[in-house]
Amino acid sequence: MRSRPALTVVMAAALLLGAEVMAARFAHASTYVVYIPLTSPIYEELDKLNGLGYLDTYLSEIKPISRVEAARLTLEAQRNLAWSERSNHLAKVLVAVLRSQLQDEVGWLQNQAEDGQPTTFHPLQSVGVQYIYTSGERRFWDTGGVGGLHAREGTPLLPHNDGIPTAHGSNEVLTWSGWAGFAGLLTTYGQAAITGPVTHSLADGERFRLINGEAVLGLGNWALSFGQEEMWWGTGHFAALSQGDNAAPFPALRIQKIHPSLLPGIFSYLGQFRFQGFFGQLDSDRYFAHPWLVGQIFSFKPLPDFEFGFTHTIMFGGRFNDHYSPPGFLGRATGFSTGSPQTGNTNSRAGVYLKFYFPSLRNLEVYQEILGEDNLTYEVPAIGRFLPFLAVSYQGGFYLPRLTLDGLTDLRFEYAILEPNYSIHGDSLYWTYNGWLMGDPLGPNATEVDLAASRWFRTRSDITKFTVDLFYTEQAPNHGGNVSYPPSIYGPNLAKEHSGGAAFDLLAVSGNTGLLNQAPGYARIHVALECAQALNYAQGQTSLRVLAAVSGSLSMDMLKWSF
Repeated sequence: MRSRPALTVVMAAALLLGAEVMAARFAHASTYVVYIPLTSPIYEELDKLNGLGYLDTYLSEIKPISRVEAARLTLEAQRNLAWSERSNHLAKVLVAVLRSQLQDEVGWLQNQAEDGQPTTFHPLQSVGVQYIYTSGERRFWDTGGVGGLHAREGTPLLPHNDGIPTAHGSNEVLTWSGWAGFAGLLTTYGQAAITGPVTHSLADGERFRLINGEAVLGLGNWALSFGQEEMWWGTGHFAALSQGDNAAPFPALRIQKIHPSLLPGIFSYLGQFRFQGFFGQLDSDRYFAHPWLVGQIFSFKPLPDFEFGFTHTIMFGGRFNDHYSPPGFLGRATGFSTGSPQTGNTNSRAGVYLKFYFPSLRNLEVYQEILGEDNLTYEVPAIGRFLPFLAVSYQGGFYLPRLTLDGLTDLRFEYAILEPNYSIHGDSLYWTYNGWLMGDPLGPNATEVDLAASRWFRTRSDITKFTVDLFYTEQAPNHGGNVSYPPSIYGPNLAKEHSGGAAFDLLAVSGNTGLLNQAPGYARIHVALECAQALNYAQGQTSLRVLAAVSGSLSMDMLKWSF
């Protein structure tokens, strides 16, 4: 069933990438590349500026972005504000806050000193604290045997938390981050955490963990790195269909563009272009222990009001699944030859996403993503060679950044339809890391809808955002897929799960806290409630799940030295 998916669309995009690399001149200049954690409010600020129409080259489908790229976008928004016939006060405050959060990098760009920075040390760029109270039963997925899917939920109602474990009741998390740059070329950065609860131990016993951290080599507009880095691919706001940060980051070698740019020659008509590719290895918590994972994402903006892109990942190898030669390894890693169960099986994911902007409809954004998993060459030979079509999942929605004309109120709707074989594979090549789902945390054979409204408040140097999110989910036992959930694990009678709830989020960001030499910082309060019928397919049972989280972070970037 898994023979030669060929993935011609992605291969064509890879040729375009190769054309750019071949056409580019080797640049001696470089810059320091420090990636922004996905929990940072900088992404919400940039998304709002983009929605208000003040960003031209923000391709948000590839995250994280670097601090210097965020600074470039800040200056782009500032220029567009100055040229705009109709000024927007919220946009002005957002730019002012971003300039404070990215003070050094904005200075580099304004002084044309992005390249050739001196050796510098930022031992304590920021420090953060988080309190999490969680109550209620947790989801798990267990199809029995060695294959299928074996995964568990981290914290109810708090996905996308980088695999940080919590226990029932109170939990505390302390985080800090820092970075160093050497000779204007090499950057090392990291974000670490100590996790609670203080009063009793965690299930996995890991209190100290590196959330993300890498060594990054800057080569012109390209960054080559090795380490653990968060990833979020695609257009999804509430969840990532392909690659997200629900599980902890895994070790990998990565290459990506720092700033978007045009491809050479006739390919420049594809517009602004960004790319990320990685080669990494997963955990031993499966029968095929430590399989390899290779992925690429290509994002284009050919028109001011249209973006599109492709994603592709392939999992292969691991214990008892590596009976192939070096050419076989290369064939699997590139996707040109995906092998067989006898010599070493593979599991592929590939997708396409589209995003449309409608400036005349108050900057309405409409987006759609489709993701296929594995392939069915024998069943559908006409298309099975080109993209995986065994498990096709869908995610889409719209974002209305100007529900009110001033842009202070916005509205978002998003849906996800996850096919019964989403993230599943019959021989343990399933999409988890350390037992946590790597894409959408809702899992296979599920549907979710979200409707969220936000209201923004602003002063001269501070912004506050209050969001109400109403959501509804359904999830059914996987009777229709390749692998069924065994009643022996879930109970004698399996029922379809229904759940609904609401989440309330209050975010306050200050460009000038008045503390520690007027350092910027932010605070967040997040409360969520969910009522679930037949959670984990348990017929006749009702579960109430509750989450309360309070977090804050303060910049300590004044503690730095340059040589």
